[in-house]
Formats: sequence, C-alpha cells, structure tokens
Amino acid sequence: MSHLIQQVLPLALGAAFSPTVLAISLLILSGPHGRARMGIFTVTNVATLAAIGVAWVFLLKHSTAGVDSASKDAATATVDTTLGLILLIIGARAALREPKAKEQHDTSEAGPALGKYALLGVVMMLSNLTTLALFLPAAKEIAVAGVSDPQRIGVLAMLVVIATVTAWGPLLLSVAAPTTANRVLSSIDRFTTRHAKAITVAVCLGFGVYLIVKGMST
Repeated sequence: MSHLIQQVLPLALGAAFSPTVLAISLLILSGPHGRARMGIFTVTNVATLAAIGVAWVFLLKHSTAGVDSASKDAATATVDTTLGLILLIIGARAALREPKAKEQHDTSEAGPALGKYALLGVVMMLSNLTTLALFLPAAKEIAVAGVSDPQRIGVLAMLVVIATVTAWGPLLLSVAAPTTANRVLSSIDRFTTRHAKAITVAVCLGFGVYLIVKGMST
C-alpha cells in the first residue's frame, strides 16, 4: 500500500498543476453568485475526473486479469511511454507558443446559470490534457497494484482529490477564510498567470521524461 502511494503521489502532484482551471475558478468566485457557481463547477469537474478514473482502473484491472506478468509489464510500459511522449509534445508546444492573453468568461448573467457552470466543469476537465496525461498513468498504477479493492478505492480517491485541488481549493478557502481568501487567491493567481508557460513546460517535460524512462525500464 505504501509503495503504491509512493508511485501515485508524484504524478498526482504533477496533475494538480493546472493554471487554466485555477484562473477560471478565481474568475467564477469573483463574479455574482460566485460560491454557488463555483460549487457546481467543482462538483462536475471532480466527478468527471473520478468517473474517468473508475472507468480506467476497471478497464485495466479486468483486461490484465489472468495475464502473465511479462505481458502485463509490457502493457503498462506502453501506457507510460505513450503518455510520456504526449506530455513531451504538449510541453514542446507550450514552449514554442506565444503567451496568450488571459481568457475571460462572462459571469454577468442575472441568475446563477448553474447548468452552464456544471457543463463548464465537465468541459474544463475533459480538455485539461496535462492533468489527464498524468492522471491516467497514476490510475494505471492503482489498477495493476496487488492491493485489495478498498485500498484501491482509497488511493484513487486520494489521487482525484489532489489532482482537482485547483477546482475545490479556492472554493474551500473562500468558505473557510473569506477575509483572507481574496488576498491569498489573488496572489496565487498573479503568480500562476505570470509563470503559467514556465510551469506548464516544466511539468510536461519533467514528467514526460520520467514516464518514458519508467516505461523503458519496466
């Protein structure tokens, strides 16, 4: 169990770096009906990743059941290497692309428009390729680990919680410490906006190399 957590935790922390989701979360919170909108955004964002994780773990667990260890190692190495290459491509693209102006989303509707923010939570997760490219190999480790199903569920829950911190973290802080949330979150937003490109490149290239080396050495 502890070995599985050691394998999953670095990938979970890498998946948590999502400047775009953080920026959108702070924008939603700063607008009208901010907490209600952010609450539904967070629920659908987290639920989408959880559903992907459950489906991925179920698929890999049952597709590798009864398979000899050599074939299982080859399959898991292919997953790691492929996702590592995808991360390298994303990192290289981010490094070569000109910085874009900060995206703006209309938050001025008269009503809460919760359906819109529910859909936005889903779309933001499905389009968050950096997070998914690190989440999937982490979930793969959970699927093939020799642990009980309750332990598997526990580690997967930990992975989802860490990987979605940029969605639920700002909301939690705004509820728990509303007087300091604006100052702290604004500082974080300025830092991530200023260094978004460098963060993305470093995470993608660093973990891309890590996964490729891991896959080739399996």
